[in-house]
Order: sequence, then structure tokens, then C-alpha cells
Amino acid sequence: MKIIKDKKIIILAVILTVFTIGYFIIANKISYAFSTDYDANETYNHTIDTITKSAIAYGEKNLDLFNENDTIYIKVQDLIDNSYLIPDESGNINNPLKETESLNSNVIKIKLENKEVSAEVDS
Repeated sequence: MKIIKDKKIIILAVILTVFTIGYFIIANKISYAFSTDYDANETYNHTIDTITKSAIAYGEKNLDLFNENDTIYIKVQDLIDNSYLIPDESGNINNPLKETESLNSNVIKIKLENKEVSAEVDS
């Protein structure tokens, strides 16, 4: 009887070992399916595009800003202060190319030509 019990324990240990090794191999392969490979330049371009569109919306809603000149200059921080951009929890629009740098101080040129508002971000 003791020999049969010992064989059961050995067989159980082997099955458990094979299952554990298989689990780790499968979990490792599946985890790479969820990797977040992104291009920082693409994210930066998307951020600048969002700032530009927000600046155009700001210009279209505040046409009285163009009474004296057809070109005005604002900062990204102005868009945040007027609720045209949503910053992170520390109040910044971060630069995807340089994680420690904020885009809040970047200047935006907003122009009114032929009743059409355009914007360009100084990057």
C-alpha cells in the first residue's frame, strides 16, 4: 500500500510541475499580446493636433479678440484656463517626447482670415 501512495504522490507532483511550467509559458506569450507599443512622435502629433483644434474652437467662440488685429497669440495654459483643454491631475499638458516637459507655455498663433479661424502651435 505504501508503494501505491508514493507513486500517486510522484505522479501528482509530475502533473503539477508540467501544469505549472505550461501555465507560465502560456501566460508569458499571452502577456505580449497586450503590450502597449506606441510611437511617441505619433502621440506628440496627436497632442499638437488636439491643441490646434481647441485653439480654433477658442478663436471661433471669441471673435471679439480679433477686433484690433487679425492675429492673436495665446498660450496653451490659456486654453486650459478657459476649459478648452483638459490637463492631467497636476494641471499640465505633457509633452510625449519629453515626459518631464509641459506644453503649457507653448505659444499658439490664432489667425482670422476671410471669416475663417486657423491656428498654429509653436512646437
